Amino acid sequence: MNWYVLFIRSGMEEKIRDFFLSQGLQAFIPKMKVVFRKQGISELVEKTMFPGYLFIESELEQAAMDERIKELRQQKTGIVKLLKFDKEGTPALRSEEKEYLERLLGKNKVLEHSTGLIQGNQVIITEGPLQGFESQIVKIDRHKRRAVLELELCGQPTRVSVSLEIVQKID
Repeated sequence: MNWYVLFIRSGMEEKIRDFFLSQGLQAFIPKMKVVFRKQGISELVEKTMFPGYLFIESELEQAAMDERIKELRQQKTGIVKLLKFDKEGTPALRSEEKEYLERLLGKNKVLEHSTGLIQGNQVIITEGPLQGFESQIVKIDRHKRRAVLELELCGQPTRVSVSLEIVQKID
């Protein structure tokens, strides 16, 4: 199975995903659960992980997918382009990037909330999908309960803010 990434108009992710699903393509929007505080009450809310992008899981090879997207662009506005890894037209996500995202997102394509602790200068994830990805964390905001992950997507370094609660700091 290949994963393709479409660059689409931000805010139209749900509409375009539904359109692709109605056309028989397995489209999905990677989501993440983040802690959102409103009037002093914290709750986990699902947010789009990569605004302006839609992912497609398909058996189609690159040339066939290019044709399919070309047809669908004429039927639906908001589809900007199908991303490619290189000039040769390699699918946007290489197998290692796909496996990385599959491990993070799980079967539901949602990055769940993680918890951890800081020991000295080292982050240790104790629970959640970020376990084993500590080396990719480049910044932590304990107040907002967020961490910034640096990952490679479509061959480009990309930073994503994800949900991480640090429950303890040990000096």
